[in-house]
This record gives sequence, structure tokens and C-alpha cells, in this order.
Amino acid sequence: MSARPVRKIRRRIASSLTIALTGLASRGGPARIQRIGRLIGRAHYWLTWPFNGRLRADVARALNVSKRDAGAYLRQAFRDNDRAVFESIALAHPDCDADALVDTVHIEEPERLGKPAGDGQGTILLGMHMGNGILMAARLARAGFPVHVVFRDPRRLPPGLLARSLERAGCRPIALDRENPTRSFRQMIKILSSGGMLYVLMDQANKGEGAERSFMGKTVRMPSGIPSLAVRTGAPVIPVHAEAATPDWHFRVHPPLVAGTPETMLDAMLESMQNQIIRYPGLWAWHHRRWKRYHFDS
Repeated sequence: MSARPVRKIRRRIASSLTIALTGLASRGGPARIQRIGRLIGRAHYWLTWPFNGRLRADVARALNVSKRDAGAYLRQAFRDNDRAVFESIALAHPDCDADALVDTVHIEEPERLGKPAGDGQGTILLGMHMGNGILMAARLARAGFPVHVVFRDPRRLPPGLLARSLERAGCRPIALDRENPTRSFRQMIKILSSGGMLYVLMDQANKGEGAERSFMGKTVRMPSGIPSLAVRTGAPVIPVHAEAATPDWHFRVHPPLVAGTPETMLDAMLESMQNQIIRYPGLWAWHHRRWKRYHFDS
């Protein structure tokens, strides 16, 4: 059997075990969900430790730190981001108290988003694989902001599970149409034109999609549709980034990004995300396959 089918089987087993654990965790409330999520992250790190030598070296090079420090950042990244994934999956379980889990998120400077009712102008919220963005978006939704979360259905999870998590959290899910991206683009234009908010993850694109950019030292593809959408509609792009994971998630709303073309808007987004990673390196999901599989530019 080749390596790819083995990886798929391993991921499917891990996904099934994780989903099964959400029932046990949900019955113990947010504290138990957080605790089990962190334990999963720690176990994930140590189980993959022998194979992550290059990744530790890459983190050290990207941040210009020692391999020892890079290892510490990577351990935190596994612990906190695997916890975020586990929390998001737990939201779909009927025993999960979604309101209580959303209440574990704190957002600094939300006034930068304006009033929840809005003035008819849509807003794009810039997110990344850094903390639990679903709970952050849900927190805004509970405050009255019309938040729509743009997502792709993960292939390693049962179809529809992530959409159920978003709905139970109080967000409006917008699934990207893999077969007809133009349909998704039109849907997002409609949301923005009616004064809605789009929360998007911009730190990685799928293979063969987007525009090539240097990101944390590696040339990768970044989604190019969202910057075009922002310039076309005039919707402000406002970064909302994680700054702490313990004991609860803390996010901060940053000033809007300024750019006149899709290309310069994409560059502004990348600068915002890279600055955040450099400031809080342990919070970004370095082990996400879209970055770790690439080599440095030189």
C-alpha cells in the first residue's frame, strides 16, 4: 500500500476518534472541551515529533530563533490550534453548550467595527489559522453583527459537520463552491452589498489556486479572490487576530487595511498576517500542511 492511502486511513481514524471524544467533552462544559482539546494537541505534537525535524528547522529559520525556541513555539501551536479544531467540532454535538463556549472568547477594540446595525456597507474580516476564529465570529454574531463565515468543507470531516458547528454557534455559513467558484463570489458580493460581514481565512490557498507570494520565507499561493472582492465592492478589510489562548481566547480588532488594487490589497493582508505571526509565533498553526510542505525561497 502506498503512503497516500495510509495517510488517508490514518486521518480518517483520527477524525472518527476526535468526533467520538466530543460527546464526552461536551457533557463537561467548556472547561472539559478546552482541556481535552489541549491534550489532543500535545499528543499530536509528541506523536509526530520524530517526523517534524524539518518543520522545527523551518520555524527557527522563519523567525530567526534557535531550534529550541522553535520547538517551544511549535508545541504551543499544536496545543492551541488543535484545541481550536476540537472546540469547533464539539460545537456540532447536541450536548455542547454553544453559548457557554462562545462566552470564552474576548474581543478587544470591537468599536473599530462600527455599530452592529451598520450603515449598509459590508465589511471583510481578515482571519487566519491562528486561534478559534469560529468562536470569535460567533461572539460578534451574538453582539448583533451580521457575520457570515466563508469556509471549505474539510475532506477529513463528515460532510456538513462544520456547517452545523457554525450554525449552532450563531454564525451564517458560506460554503465555497469547489465546482463553481463564480457562484460563491456572487453570493459574497450580495452579502457585502446588503451590509453583511464576511469572515475569511487568508493565510493559505489550495494547491493550484490564487496568486504566488512570499509568506514567512516561502513562496506559496494565497487566495486572490477576496482582495479583488474588497476593491470591487469598496468593503473595508479589517484584521481580527488572536493574541492569547489561555485561559480563554483573546482577539483584537485592528484598523482597516488601505490599498487601491487587488494586488496591493493582497500584499497588505500578507503584511498584517506576517506581523501577527512574528508577534505571537506560538499561536499560528505552523503545522498546517499548506506552509510546511514548501521550501524556502533561497
